[in-house]
Amino acid sequence: MKFQGFTRYLSGVLVPVSALRTSQSLGCGEFADLPALAKWCATVGLDLIQLLPVNDTGWQSSPYSALSAFALHPLYLRPVDLPEYQALSSASRSRIDGLIEQIHAEHDSAPRMRYGSLSDAKLALVRAIYDEAPDGESLHRQTRVFVDANPWVGEYAAYKLLKARHDGASWKEWPEFRDPTPERIGALWSDPESERELTFHVWLQMRLDEQFLAAATSVAGLGVLLKGDLPILINEDSADTWATRSYFSTRLRAGAPPDAENPVGQNWGLPIYDWSELEHDDYRWWKDRLRQAARYYSAYRIDHVLGFFRVWSIPADDSSGYLGHFTPCATADRERLHAAGMDDGRIRWLSEPHIAGDALRASLSDEAEAAVELCLHQVEDQDLYLFASTIRGERDIEALECSDHARHWLLAQYRDRALLRLAHDTFVPVWSYGNCSRYQSMGDDEKDRFERLTDELRRDSEKRWEEQARRLLGFMRGATDMLPCAEDLGAIPDCVPGVLSDLRILGLRIPRWARLWHEAGQPYIPPSEYPFLSVCAPSVHDTSTMRGWWREEQDRPPFWRSLGLSGDAPTEYDPDTARAVTDAMLDTSSALCVFQMQDLFALVDDLSPADPGEERVNIPGTMSEFNWSYRMPISLEALADHGELSSVLSSMLEGRRRRSMTDSR
Repeated sequence: MKFQGFTRYLSGVLVPVSALRTSQSLGCGEFADLPALAKWCATVGLDLIQLLPVNDTGWQSSPYSALSAFALHPLYLRPVDLPEYQALSSASRSRIDGLIEQIHAEHDSAPRMRYGSLSDAKLALVRAIYDEAPDGESLHRQTRVFVDANPWVGEYAAYKLLKARHDGASWKEWPEFRDPTPERIGALWSDPESERELTFHVWLQMRLDEQFLAAATSVAGLGVLLKGDLPILINEDSADTWATRSYFSTRLRAGAPPDAENPVGQNWGLPIYDWSELEHDDYRWWKDRLRQAARYYSAYRIDHVLGFFRVWSIPADDSSGYLGHFTPCATADRERLHAAGMDDGRIRWLSEPHIAGDALRASLSDEAEAAVELCLHQVEDQDLYLFASTIRGERDIEALECSDHARHWLLAQYRDRALLRLAHDTFVPVWSYGNCSRYQSMGDDEKDRFERLTDELRRDSEKRWEEQARRLLGFMRGATDMLPCAEDLGAIPDCVPGVLSDLRILGLRIPRWARLWHEAGQPYIPPSEYPFLSVCAPSVHDTSTMRGWWREEQDRPPFWRSLGLSGDAPTEYDPDTARAVTDAMLDTSSALCVFQMQDLFALVDDLSPADPGEERVNIPGTMSEFNWSYRMPISLEALADHGELSSVLSSMLEGRRRRSMTDSR
């Protein structure tokens, strides 16, 4: 789909496909529900529907944990729209309809989606339709044409087949096919026992593509834009890392550096990209991914856009993010460290944990001797110990047979360093180098030289980040006609706003977090002062709703004033408050203002639960069946008949639609 450009300020709604309800959907929302949502949007004056990722995630409910960067999730298929369903015999149709009624009875009235059981039931239903449908030559030709047009689907089908044969285990645990070649994957298709199963996965993706494309075309025909979401990273256990291994650095994992809430950082367990290998192939994998998205979307969200500037890279043998470093980054070789006043002995002293014997004995007492035997070795005849070469990372320490106390203490010692040694005998400062016990023992002059070096490396690194982002985001910008919108939250490098602006990529502003953090009182930035090239989103899938935030926070008065609203900030987020806040948000100077559907429901009395926590889509840092299971409390048919919400929202949106667009475009 092509984004035609801005002729006025736009407004939209954010909702997961799975959250939709209609009289025809089966247990959760489906692609075929999108036109009904778009019809309501067109009626009230919303210009855009933003979705969460829609890729196959297997047993994981998070849409950001995909088994494939290309394959669509079977949950979003409408079984009764399949031509194979229409072609069933009367007896087969009766059996299939019985399965459909059973799923309706078990799942349609559930307040939240029961992901696991619904996924299993729906996939079994679709497989039953496939197995009972007439097996004609026409279908065989269609699937072969689809494979030829979408080479990824052959690899994905083989991955799904083999994963099922190995009871869902990661490809790293398979006794064979861990390192596939195109020839070996092709040989699976020559095996009669495998071919029908492979064809099932191809057929399923073909029908999903047909239904999604038909829905997207209908949405566009109603004058509504569809915006997708492309997660930057892919699971290690995925068809992509299995079949296109060279595009990923499996010896490193992505994460985040230490901060106040995560003192040892975060390790997301996801492989980082080998951008040099991708560049060598003209970024074909990424371009194919973008072009597939452009079949359905006019705009897309670039998840974690900072990862295109730099990514926090962690050795695969580590479990935390403490000893990570940014990739790319400027490094110091020994000559540069020598120039900063560090000889080789000092370099080793700061880059390898040194454990004093008295500290070892005082902390581990009776376990001290066993710890030496397990993972340490003595430095010559000194009462000083280093970690043995068998300890490659934190995971090796975690696997030691010792007490939890000893394990935690040894992990802390392992992280106790100020320099991190990288490939080719180069070094970078550890993120929390100031916590290193041996750094703390250095004199002020030596610390000053170390910190000057750290500042120099940081400045050099920022130049590399900017260069990489201009190259990567540049090819992405030119690959399709979609409107790119970046998720640029967090502690962003100074170069980020300029790069996004130069490439005409919209940034993200979440009003509760958009503040002048370095000014006294950290005042909120009024939405009316956001840059035109931005998306204003009062809440997103990883936050509470506005109603939830209003109940949780005590900072309402300055926020209320930042919206240009007079009087005292209300203590309750009732419909009157919601209307005042929403109307003020729509006055944003951002080109696009997108509301979670739950925030629009708050405009009236009868569409929100008593507890706003029930409306959350995800609570970051937690794992539960609650996450990613949100469903609308009302069907789209009933929503279309909700006169009060439609009237209130239409009136608000009309003002934004008629505003003169005087901002820079």
